[in-house]
Amino acid sequence: MRSLVRLLSVAVLSVGLSAAACSSGNTTGDRVDKALKDANVKNVNVDFDRNSNVVHLKGKVDTTYDKDRADQIATSVVGTTGKVMNEITVEGMDDKTADDMDSQIKSRLDDAVKADTNLNDRNIDFKVNNGVVTVTGDVQSAQEKQRVGDLVKGTTGVKDVANELTVKTGNGANGRTRGTAPGR
Repeated sequence: MRSLVRLLSVAVLSVGLSAAACSSGNTTGDRVDKALKDANVKNVNVDFDRNSNVVHLKGKVDTTYDKDRADQIATSVVGTTGKVMNEITVEGMDDKTADDMDSQIKSRLDDAVKADTNLNDRNIDFKVNNGVVTVTGDVQSAQEKQRVGDLVKGTTGVKDVANELTVKTGNGANGRTRGTAPGR
């Protein structure tokens, strides 16, 4: 009986270690992609930004149910360690209207940065897809990064924000970067 218990214990331990070894090479993006495929969610592409730990869901699905389901699956895989940006388009939605709305949001954000005397000379870029804004570029302090995040969140039409700004020391000429946390 003891031999059987030991054998079972070794087998369970081996399976656990094998599973851990197989999954250790997978990125969060790979795990999200696999979970979507396992759930038979089609036409969704997964882009994973390792630096910010942000998963971008893109593509075109048939219904809002499919869009929401993809978001729920990705969020369950990512958990609290990252963020999911759902940029999926629903089939039949007027693409021109969506593009026009995204252009208006980007224009408002560009104008707001130009009007802010502390931010107008910074290298800040906004990518807008279905109301989801990804902010990239360089700022000189964590307060400036927070200010841009708040500015984006307060803009009409914005559904979600991935603030991927990099905080650079000094005037940015020396290229040294201080560590920044992902998010807002």
